[in-house]
Amino acid sequence: MRYPHVGSDGMGQMATRKISVTLDAAAIERARQVAGPRGLSAYVDAALEDRLDRDQRRLALLDYLDALESGDPTSEQVRRRARRRVSAIRDVVGQ
Repeated sequence: MRYPHVGSDGMGQMATRKISVTLDAAAIERARQVAGPRGLSAYVDAALEDRLDRDQRRLALLDYLDALESGDPTSEQVRRRARRRVSAIRDVVGQ
Protein backbone atom coordinates (compact mmCIF):
# COMPACT_ATOMS: atom_id res chain seq x y z
CA MET A 1 0.00 0.00 0.00
CA ARG A 2 0.98 3.60 -0.52
CA TYR A 3 0.88 4.88 3.04
CA PRO A 4 1.92 7.58 3.74
CA HIS A 5 1.28 9.52 0.55
CA VAL A 6 3.47 12.21 -0.88
CA GLY A 7 0.91 14.74 -1.92
CA SER A 8 0.60 17.71 -4.16
CA ASP A 9 2.57 19.99 -1.86
CA GLY A 10 5.63 17.71 -2.10
CA MET A 11 6.02 17.69 1.68
CA GLY A 12 4.25 14.45 2.51
CA GLN A 13 0.82 16.05 2.85
CA MET A 14 -1.83 15.10 0.34
CA ALA A 15 -4.68 17.33 -0.70
CA THR A 16 -7.82 15.85 0.79
CA ARG A 17 -11.54 16.31 0.37
CA LYS A 18 -14.26 15.05 2.66
CA ILE A 19 -16.92 12.99 0.88
CA SER A 20 -19.75 10.71 1.83
CA VAL A 21 -19.86 7.11 0.59
CA THR A 22 -22.05 4.15 1.41
CA LEU A 23 -20.17 0.99 2.35
CA ASP A 24 -21.07 -2.43 3.70
CA ALA A 25 -21.27 -2.20 7.52
CA ALA A 26 -19.33 -5.43 8.07
CA ALA A 27 -16.56 -4.29 5.71
CA ILE A 28 -16.31 -0.98 7.59
CA GLU A 29 -15.85 -2.76 10.91
CA ARG A 30 -13.24 -5.12 9.47
CA ALA A 31 -11.37 -2.19 7.93
CA ARG A 32 -11.42 -0.27 11.23
CA GLN A 33 -9.91 -3.26 13.01
CA VAL A 34 -7.14 -3.58 10.43
CA ALA A 35 -6.49 0.15 9.93
CA GLY A 36 -5.32 0.70 13.49
CA PRO A 37 -3.74 4.04 14.37
CA ARG A 38 -3.51 5.30 10.80
CA GLY A 39 -7.30 5.47 10.71
CA LEU A 40 -10.06 4.36 8.43
CA SER A 41 -9.70 7.26 5.98
CA ALA A 42 -6.03 6.49 5.33
CA TYR A 43 -6.82 2.79 4.96
CA VAL A 44 -9.64 3.41 2.48
CA ASP A 45 -7.52 5.96 0.59
CA ALA A 46 -4.67 3.46 0.22
CA ALA A 47 -7.10 0.75 -0.93
CA LEU A 48 -8.60 3.12 -3.50
CA GLU A 49 -5.15 4.07 -4.81
CA ASP A 50 -4.23 0.38 -5.11
CA ARG A 51 -7.44 -0.35 -7.03
CA LEU A 52 -6.94 2.60 -9.37
CA ASP A 53 -3.37 1.47 -10.09
CA ARG A 54 -4.54 -2.09 -10.74
CA ASP A 55 -7.31 -0.89 -13.08
CA GLN A 56 -4.83 1.31 -14.95
CA ARG A 57 -2.50 -1.67 -15.43
CA ARG A 58 -5.39 -3.80 -16.67
CA LEU A 59 -6.36 -1.13 -19.20
CA ALA A 60 -2.75 -0.92 -20.39
CA LEU A 61 -2.73 -4.70 -20.78
CA LEU A 62 -5.95 -4.53 -22.81
CA ASP A 63 -4.41 -1.91 -25.10
CA TYR A 64 -1.33 -4.10 -25.50
CA LEU A 65 -3.40 -7.19 -26.27
CA ASP A 66 -5.51 -5.27 -28.79
CA ALA A 67 -2.33 -4.11 -30.52
CA LEU A 68 -0.95 -7.64 -30.59
CA GLU A 69 -4.17 -9.09 -31.92
CA SER A 70 -4.43 -6.59 -34.75
CA GLY A 71 -1.01 -7.46 -36.14
CA ASP A 72 -0.53 -11.06 -35.08
CA PRO A 73 -1.01 -14.00 -37.48
CA THR A 74 -2.02 -16.34 -34.64
CA SER A 75 -4.49 -19.16 -35.24
CA GLU A 76 -8.19 -18.39 -34.80
CA GLN A 77 -8.43 -20.82 -31.86
CA VAL A 78 -5.74 -18.92 -29.96
CA ARG A 79 -7.41 -15.63 -30.87
CA ARG A 80 -10.77 -16.83 -29.49
CA ARG A 81 -9.12 -17.87 -26.24
CA ALA A 82 -7.37 -14.50 -26.01
CA ARG A 83 -10.65 -12.67 -26.69
CA ARG A 84 -12.34 -14.58 -23.86
CA ARG A 85 -9.51 -13.59 -21.50
CA VAL A 86 -9.67 -9.95 -22.63
CA SER A 87 -13.43 -9.99 -22.11
CA ALA A 88 -12.99 -11.32 -18.57
CA ILE A 89 -10.49 -8.56 -17.80
CA ARG A 90 -12.84 -5.92 -19.22
CA ASP A 91 -15.64 -7.25 -17.02
CA VAL A 92 -13.46 -6.66 -13.95
CA VAL A 93 -12.44 -3.16 -15.05
CA GLY A 94 -15.95 -2.26 -16.15
CA GLN A 95 -15.25 -1.50 -19.79
